[in-house]
Amino acid sequence: MKARTKREKMVLELSGKLPFISEAQRKWAFGLFPIDGYYYADGRVWCQCCGYVDNLTKSELSVSLGLDYHICPECGRCIQLTHIHKGEFYNHEKIVSIITAFRGWLVIRTYKAVRINDTPGVKTELSIEEIYQNWIDDEGKETIVTRPYRRSIYGVNWNTWMPMEIGHHNYSANGYYIFDDMFNPDLNYFYPRVNVTSKLRRNGWTNDIVKHRIPVSAAIIQLLSNPLSETVIKQGQLEVFKYMLEKGNYQLPYVYALNICHRNRYIIKDASMWFDYMDLLSSMDYDTHNAYYVCPVDLAGAHDKMVAKKKKCDEAKQIEAMMQDDEAYKSEKSAFLGISFYSENICISVLQSVKDFYDEGESMHHCVYSNEYYKKKDSLIMSAKVGGKRMETVEISLTNFQIVQSRAICNGISEYHNRIVELVNKNMYQIRRAAV
Repeated sequence: MKARTKREKMVLELSGKLPFISEAQRKWAFGLFPIDGYYYADGRVWCQCCGYVDNLTKSELSVSLGLDYHICPECGRCIQLTHIHKGEFYNHEKIVSIITAFRGWLVIRTYKAVRINDTPGVKTELSIEEIYQNWIDDEGKETIVTRPYRRSIYGVNWNTWMPMEIGHHNYSANGYYIFDDMFNPDLNYFYPRVNVTSKLRRNGWTNDIVKHRIPVSAAIIQLLSNPLSETVIKQGQLEVFKYMLEKGNYQLPYVYALNICHRNRYIIKDASMWFDYMDLLSSMDYDTHNAYYVCPVDLAGAHDKMVAKKKKCDEAKQIEAMMQDDEAYKSEKSAFLGISFYSENICISVLQSVKDFYDEGESMHHCVYSNEYYKKKDSLIMSAKVGGKRMETVEISLTNFQIVQSRAICNGISEYHNRIVELVNKNMYQIRRAAV
């Protein structure tokens, strides 16, 4: 898209003046590729790091089981081997981002690093091309510069030989399929050395934002435009800041309680549990201005204790309220009630009724029912089962369609956590489509 406004024209001009990627940055990006190789049934070993072909001297069985490595005589790498059939080859691609300051702007530069091995014995080809940039000014306003591209259900093709142009955040595409935002760098690999503007540094920027996998672009924009974000990050409450961004709610409740935590040097390790706990205290008319309650030594224990107390208080009116709430829940979430995801022995489905919330809370020993998650308009609750057994309860924000939390029994994390999160993210388009 051509630059139309004065701002877009200025950013596009500045984009052409950015320095080339440094040798250290290139070396870091290429270092993200796996140190691996392939072996064939005829005994040949194909090193993916340099392209050299050697003969297998290890036991094929031990290699197949991942119990042995191979030292490449050409590059000296200790490579993990994977069996491959003759004629097959696989190239690798990594999307990497570099955060830098340039003439008063904060720029997130994103590159596509590619490792090409398409012929055994031919030297491995490495390339890295810039594909888009997120330009953010000191007011937190963003402008995107990108290479032209085409995308489909099969992937994205970047026209890296063409000049940069103006882009816009895009969560969808024409037709049946719905895609994630093209220009959201949050899931990219970030170069560890970060250079930011003086205002962003003043407003509390810390490299821990990158290390803790906090949504980077949203974090930068909020630190530059939202005083509450600045306060939270300067208080050292990184988990609370991450919770804000993932929830899509940039004005938090209980800000006064966060100040109490700061005065008592209390760092919240689990923000979603702490806010749930504060909701419980408030609903039970406890003093939420008292540090004794606000800063529990054992948050999980205090949380579970309040859940038990609230459950006991609510037992008398539970059945009548459930019937009334069930009708309201089904009316409000009717568009989502039929959604289910399947993968092997994992089944993830939306809770169908308030009774399901009760059963989920009872079985998993957490607060999904007692904290009335079925009344939260911006949350969708799903139950993840493995082999028919409840494994985790997943909360999804209907504001920004991201996973807020996924909890196993007693608010823990199960051995299937990563697979559950991956399956939900893979099928998030169904929820996004139902919300339209």
